[in-house]
Amino acid sequence: MTIKERKRILYFLEALMVNLESHEDNHVSAEFLNLFSRKELMDMVLWLHTNYDKSMLAEKTDAELLELLNDDSNILAYVIEQWKANISAVPKLTQDDVFEFFERIPIYIHYLRDKPVEEWDDYDVSNYYSLLFKHGKTKRVFAIFTSDVKDEDKYAVTTQPSFFFDTKEEAQEELERICLESKRSKSDFTIHSLWKSN
Repeated sequence: MTIKERKRILYFLEALMVNLESHEDNHVSAEFLNLFSRKELMDMVLWLHTNYDKSMLAEKTDAELLELLNDDSNILAYVIEQWKANISAVPKLTQDDVFEFFERIPIYIHYLRDKPVEEWDDYDVSNYYSLLFKHGKTKRVFAIFTSDVKDEDKYAVTTQPSFFFDTKEEAQEELERICLESKRSKSDFTIHSLWKSN
C-alpha cells in the first residue's frame, strides 16, 4: 500500500472518529475480540487509562478489557494513532531491534548479528537497511527537510518529518505547495530519500 493510500484511509478514519464521537449511545462491539489480540487490547487500555499497569490488566478477562475501553471511538482513536505512527515510522538502529530482526529471519551467520550497533559505520548501516528492504521490513521513501539537514544527518534530526512520499516527484509537488503557501524559497528546503518501516 502506498503512503498516499495510507493517508487517504487515515482521512476517512478521522472522519469516522468525528461521527462516532457524536453518537450518544456508543458501545464496544464484541467483534473486537476477534480482531485484536489480548496484548493489543491491553495496550489499548494502557494507552487510554494511565492509572493502570500491565500487572493489573493481566487478571482481567477479555470482556473486562473491552469494558475498560468503554466505546468504539476509543478503539478507533487508538487505531488512528497507530496508523499515524506507522506512516512516519523509520527503522530504529537499536541493539534490541537488530537482535529481534535477526531472530525472526533465517540468517544465522551474518557479521551484523553480533556486532554492537554503536560500532557500526556507514557501510554497516547501509547493509542493514538493504537486509530490511530485502525481507520486506522497509522501503525507500522521500521526505522534505529544512535545507540545513545534510544527508548524513537525516535520521538524527530531533524532529523527524511527519509526512513521507512514495516518489521524489510527489515530494517535489508538496514542496512547491509549501513554498507557495508559506512564501518561502525552495532553497530553504531539501528532499532526502530514506528508509521507512513497513
